[in-house]
Amino acid sequence: MGFAKRLKYRLSDLIRLEKPDAWSSRYGKAFEKAVLTLIKARDAVVAIRTFIENYGEPHTGAFSKLVKLIPWAKKVVEIEPAPPVSFQIDGVTITAQADFIVKYADGKRELVELKSHILKRGEWKTKAEWSLATKIMRMLYRKAGYDYPLRLIYFVDNGTSVTPEEEVFIYPNDEKDDETLLSVLRERLKKAAEGRQTSP
Repeated sequence: MGFAKRLKYRLSDLIRLEKPDAWSSRYGKAFEKAVLTLIKARDAVVAIRTFIENYGEPHTGAFSKLVKLIPWAKKVVEIEPAPPVSFQIDGVTITAQADFIVKYADGKRELVELKSHILKRGEWKTKAEWSLATKIMRMLYRKAGYDYPLRLIYFVDNGTSVTPEEEVFIYPNDEKDDETLLSVLRERLKKAAEGRQTSP
């Protein structure tokens, strides 16, 4: 199948990370719903209950992470799931979806990408791929009319405890900034298409 032939990829398909297994995927979705509940209900207990209902059992690590997100959650006055967006490049459609769109008390809005995976020492490649994906996602949302900063929230194991970390991306900010990311996208798409050609 040629690269130029019309294809459709999710942005996550182009990022060099191991695909989550069924349990990890269910955990991530349950955690996302729990964070949504935490902000809407303003109640950690209700958020924990939401996690258990969606994951199927208690998880002390998830409970701890939810509690550590409370300082950020208190700043949010409105939250909703982010809509999916798509973009065409060289006849190929790229789709992406952040987790939330939030609004703060000052009226400012942000997109939020939440990672439930805990980064351990030596996982710098994972962090680099997350950052790349966030920049591309920011570009796709801006092109779709959602010109908001994109906040990446993740957790880090520093050896003694797990702490939340945040990065706010306003790059890429214009078409000139996009050029570098579009080059990266083209390279990733080319490799993905080659992989499809060689797969049985």
